[in-house]
Formats: sequence, structure tokens, C-alpha cells
Amino acid sequence: MKTMESVNDSETPLNDAAMKGSTRRMVMLEIAVYALIAVSSLASCFVGRQFALGISTATALILMIAIMGMWPLYSNVVDAVVGAIGGVIMIFATQLMVMDALPEIDQLDAAGRTFRAAAVAIYPTLLNSLYAIWAFALLLTLVVFVVAGFLQQMLRRNRTDMVRSMSHSLMLDVALVASSGWVLSPLLFRYIGTNVWGMHGPLVVVIVLAVAIVLFSGLSWASTRWWKDYVASMSVSSSVPVKHDRSHQSCAAMGLASVMCGGFVVFLALVALLFFVG
Repeated sequence: MKTMESVNDSETPLNDAAMKGSTRRMVMLEIAVYALIAVSSLASCFVGRQFALGISTATALILMIAIMGMWPLYSNVVDAVVGAIGGVIMIFATQLMVMDALPEIDQLDAAGRTFRAAAVAIYPTLLNSLYAIWAFALLLTLVVFVVAGFLQQMLRRNRTDMVRSMSHSLMLDVALVASSGWVLSPLLFRYIGTNVWGMHGPLVVVIVLAVAIVLFSGLSWASTRWWKDYVASMSVSSSVPVKHDRSHQSCAAMGLASVMCGGFVVFLALVALLFFVG
């Protein structure tokens, strides 16, 4: 395992021009991923339930695999394995919960023939139980991550920079778990398309989507700070092991972490619509 000193020998902080270029590419990557997710989620309003959930689940898993291969901060394989297990469990648990709440648009008529009913509404009562269970599962998973990370730090012989080392692993773990929120995106788009067109529904949707865009932008800004802090940390001696990686991969990983944390925004948007529209 390489230490920070060995990273300094092979990779130095980027100059200003390279830093600006890498930051710009990272933001463009985030926008592109958001656009692809939005298109695939919108398609869920017009395709069958199995296909819609398959797309959203595959998206979350692809994001998870991609960031696992590029993440520059975890210090050992235990961090990665714990985060991956928690992320996979949350993704497939969310898929099962959405399966119960998302109605199938292919319906049977009186003669037993299949027809496409794209405007099938979602029962808010099902969503109320879903978001409560999802929030509890998320909280429980995060508690497990914190306890596991703390125990791992306690078992280290050299406990210098303990808080920093733990924050490195938790940052990845939170991103992996947050990606499961994107599995809720078909539910959010279907709910907007069928349930909110009451007296104040359209106004609430506009406000919720505007707030969501602000939060996504905030996450994107945060990713630029993460990237700058990571580049700066490469010139500082530390006992915390940092996985050496090529700068463009590390930069992309920071951007993907931002997008994955956007899964929390999807969850909050769904909860807001349920609370203000019902």
C-alpha cells in the first residue's frame, strides 16, 4: 500500500491551468451523467415496471462499480468491501420497495387483452411507508459504517490522522449508499406525471424541482472543493495511505461521488411532493 510520501514522488499537485481544466471536465461529466439519468428516468413513464426498475438499478450499480475502480482515498480493501456490500444491499432493497409501489402500466381489459395505461396513478399511502422504511434502512446502514470504521481505526497500531482516515472511508461509503436513491427516480417521475395535477400541484412541482436543481448544483460545487482539497493533500506528508491514481481518474471519481450523493436529493424531492401534494 502506498503512503502519501510515495504518491508525492510520482504525482505532484496540478498547476492552475491544469486544475481549472480538470475541474471543468469533472463538472461536464456530472452534467452528462445527470442528463443520462434524467432521460432514463423519464422513459420509466412509458415502459413497463420491470424495464424501468432495471434501468434505474443498472444505473446505480454502474455508478458504484465505476467509483470503486477510481476512488483515490480508501486505505485498504476492507473500506471498499464494507461500502460495496452496504451499497448493493441498499440498491436491491430499494428496488424491491419500489416494485411494490410502482404500478404496472400494462393493464388487462375486461376481455383479458393487454393495453398500455401510462397514466396509472401511484397510491400515496404506499409511498408514505416506502420513504419511512428507506430512511430507516439508510440510517441503519450509515450507523453500521460508522461503527465499522471506528473499530477499524481502533485496531490500527499507528492511530495518527485517525479522523482523516475515517472520513476518507466514510466519504466513499456514503456515496455508495446514496446511489440507491437513484433507484427511486422512476417512482418520482411517475408520481409527477400522474399524481400532482391538482389545484396547487404544478406550482409545488416547479418549486421542488427548482430546489432540487439548487441542491444538485451545490453538490457539484462541493465536488470541486473535494478535488481541490485532494490535489492539495498530495503535497502534504501524512501517515494516511492514499491510493495513487492518475489524476483524471481521481477527478472523475470525485465527480461521480457528487452524482451518487444526488440520490439523497431524489429521495427528498419525493418526500416533499408527498408532504405538500399528497
